[in-house]
Formats: sequence, structure tokens, C-alpha cells
Amino acid sequence: MTQPVVGILRSARPATVVGVSNEVVSNVLWRERYRMAASALLTGAAVLAVLDYIARDADQRGLSILYLALALELAAVYAFFVDWSRIRSGWRLVPAVVVLAAIVAALFWSDSADTSHAIIGLAAAAVMILAYVGFVLPPGAALMFSPLVIGVLLLANRLEPFRVNLALPLLGVPVAAGLGELVSALVDRSLQTQNRFSSRSERLARLEDVLRRFRRPSSLEEAAEEVALAALEIFEVERATVVLRDTVGGLIPVTLGPSSTEEPDSRTAELVVDTIGGDEPRLVPNLEETMLVLPLPATDVPAGAVVVHPVSQDDPGFTLDLARLFGTQVGIAIEHLFEIDKLERATTRDELTGIGNRRHADTLLNSMEDGDALILLDLDGFKAVNDTLGHAAGDQVLQDLSSHLRDCLRDSDTSARLGGDEFLVVARRAFADPVAVAQRILRGWASSGRSTTISAGVALHEADVGVDETFERADQALYRAKSAGKNRAQMWVQPKSRVIRNGDSADD
Repeated sequence: MTQPVVGILRSARPATVVGVSNEVVSNVLWRERYRMAASALLTGAAVLAVLDYIARDADQRGLSILYLALALELAAVYAFFVDWSRIRSGWRLVPAVVVLAAIVAALFWSDSADTSHAIIGLAAAAVMILAYVGFVLPPGAALMFSPLVIGVLLLANRLEPFRVNLALPLLGVPVAAGLGELVSALVDRSLQTQNRFSSRSERLARLEDVLRRFRRPSSLEEAAEEVALAALEIFEVERATVVLRDTVGGLIPVTLGPSSTEEPDSRTAELVVDTIGGDEPRLVPNLEETMLVLPLPATDVPAGAVVVHPVSQDDPGFTLDLARLFGTQVGIAIEHLFEIDKLERATTRDELTGIGNRRHADTLLNSMEDGDALILLDLDGFKAVNDTLGHAAGDQVLQDLSSHLRDCLRDSDTSARLGGDEFLVVARRAFADPVAVAQRILRGWASSGRSTTISAGVALHEADVGVDETFERADQALYRAKSAGKNRAQMWVQPKSRVIRNGDSADD
């Protein structure tokens, strides 16, 4: 059963569809937190400078430390108003570098001895710097930044005649780096959770929007294309193959995605065959990518299957849930299409012949435009068929004629049964040679070797003439064809006027 499906899938037309990309939301989600973290780091460093000033003896205090604290606070205010979502991740190290520069400046300007508050201040600054780095950058950044902190402390301490005991700060740097990595891991997990939540919300909103815009297709081919477009947009994939099954078991395939000469392989065909009529979607590994395969369920008729790829593996559980919801909703829409088609066939199709009935014929008449040709067909000798061979044979002749009309008419032309053995054809834009359409119908019927023949009356519809008048003209032409010997097509022409003895005019 796979090979026929492969053949059908090979006929599916590719099309380039621009999918809706998933917006990167991490910067947007964390923009406020980056700003607060940078402001907090710079403010914390300013507070440490002020505390250092307060903790000094009166004779050791210098305004340089207060100036440094003011500069750090101004930097904190500036950082608060920076749009961090527009700044590359590497530049987020700037506040940490500023604080390191402040440490160098504090050690250079101060003449403090080996005091406990200086040691504690340096250790606290190291912890704040590495915690900030861990908060704003991915895991590993705090460990990579810690040697720079150690190097700056060692270098800065050599600038002062009064050395500070760096044992505690240097011992605290690895501890601070570990704390920074812990913060980074927690932030990364939180960011992933928020991104996942945001992505889920976005995909659900997209599903709701697509289903809201999902219009009722006029055919299963159009329905398959609608479903493929919806699948590309919802699952954000490069390619989507949709196969629908019609009421008689035929498969209607549509493939959308980047144009490619590559034909679907047997694996895709097998997935389609196994999925039509199934219950649950599934993720299927295929070489270096993952394919999402989901059925489109229906109550009475299996609606079809959808295969999309490549599918992201970031959130497989939710992807399957989304596919289940998508398949159910689209399956219901396809099922409604089946039901609507049944109702339309019941009201506009002739039960015996399968083409349009009298109601459909009225619709065709009212849809005629200037340049369309109306053709009325009547079977010659049809009563004799019923009288000699029976009504079953007569019904078969009517069915054969309906099938003949479907085969020989152009796609733009339409037909209907008026009743009995009378049929109607509307030939669109046939003003160049309207009789040619009728003659093609008669020649094809005659070449089949049937015992009956067809007479046809043709009238060209004009914009300033009503539909009823056009129908009357075609009926007059049909009467003339019958009177002229049958088995022919007669075009209606404007009668010529003649003058009679009493001076009144009359038509020929």
C-alpha cells in the first residue's frame, strides 16, 4: 500500500512559505532584572566606599573616597535607565569592571592600614562582583572572571605603601565564584522556565489565531492547503505534508515548504499510511531531524494525516499536546466540510445523474455574464428507449450523458439537468464560437455508438438582455434544431423583419 501513496505524494506541489519565527524573549523577560542588578552592584560598591569613609579615624578620612562613592552612585543611576535588552551580553560586564576600577582607585587614594573593615570591604566587593557576573551571564562566566578579580586585587595592593592583608579576600574569591555559579545556574533554569512558559503561551495564542482565521475551504484540495499552511505557522517548521482522505477513499496530498526537487521517501509514505485513522500524534526520529506525525481524526471518515519537520525537541511533551489539540480542531473542521458537502450535494445535485439539478441550473442561469453561451440539450428518441427497453435503460442513458458532459466540458463550463431528458450547459466566455462547444458534445456522443442522438440550442448571453430572455432564445434554437432533423446544434439569431401587404412588419 506504500507505493501508491509514494506516487501520490510525488505529485504534491511544493511552495515556499514564510513561517513565523519564534521571537527571542530572554532579553525582554530579563531586561528589568539586568538593570536592577547593575544598579544594585554599583550602589553596593558606593555604600562600601561610604562605610569605609565612616569607619576611618577622623585623621584618615579623605574626600576622595566620598567622590568615588558619588561617582559610583551616578553610574548606578545611569545603569538604571539603560535598555539592557539592546546591549550584547559581553557589555554587561561593564558594571563589574567599573567596580574593579573603583577598588583600584580606593586602594590608590586611601592610606588605610591593615584594618578589618578594609579586608571585609574587599571580600564583600569580590562577592558582589562575582554574584553579579553569575546573574547576568551564562554559567561558567563567574569562574572565568574570578582570576581577573584576583589579579586586580594583587596588582592594586602593590600601589599602596600600606598593604592590606588580602588573605581573606583572596580566599573569598573562589567562594564568591561558586556563589556566582550557583546564582547563574538558578537564573539559567529560571530563564529556561520563563522562556518555555512564554513559548507555550505564544504557540497557544498562535494556534487560537490560526484556527480563528481558518476559513471553510471550498474543496478538500483547498482544505489540505489550509491545514498545511496552519501547520507551518503553528509548529514553526520548514516543511509540512498534509494528506486528506475523501469520501471514496482517495488520497489528496499537499506539500508546502521550501522549494525542493527531492521527492518524499518511502518513510514519509509509511508514516502517512500508518497515521491516517490513528488516534495519537507522535515524534519520529528521521536521520538528523525529528518529524511530528499527527492524525486528523473524524467521526465517520478518517480525515487524514499531517507530517511536519524538523521539529524542535526543546519541549516535546507540550509539542505533542499542541499537536493533539491542533489535530482535533482541524479534524472537526474537515468533518464539517464533509457534512456541508453532503448537504450541498443533496440540495443541488441530481440524484440519478450526479450533476446539478434544476435548482443548480437556476443558479447557473443567474450567474451568466456577457459573452457566456447557454446550451440546451435534448435527447432525440429518448421516449422510444423507455418504451422499448424500459426505464432502467433510460436511466442508464441519462447517466451516460451526464458522465459524457463531465468529460468533454472545460473546467470553466458547468452543466445541470433541467428535468427528464433535458440538460443545460453554461459555457463561459464562449462568444468567439459558442456553437463549437455544443458540436463537441454532439460529436463525442455520436462517436460512442449509442442509439440516441442529441439536439442542441445555443444562445449567447448579452449584458442588456435578461436571463429569462436568453433562456427563451436557446429554447427557440433547440426547437429549430429539432424541426430541422435533430442531431444538430442550432444557434439563435436575430430574426429579419419583412414588410407585409397592410404595411405592418413581421418576422421571418
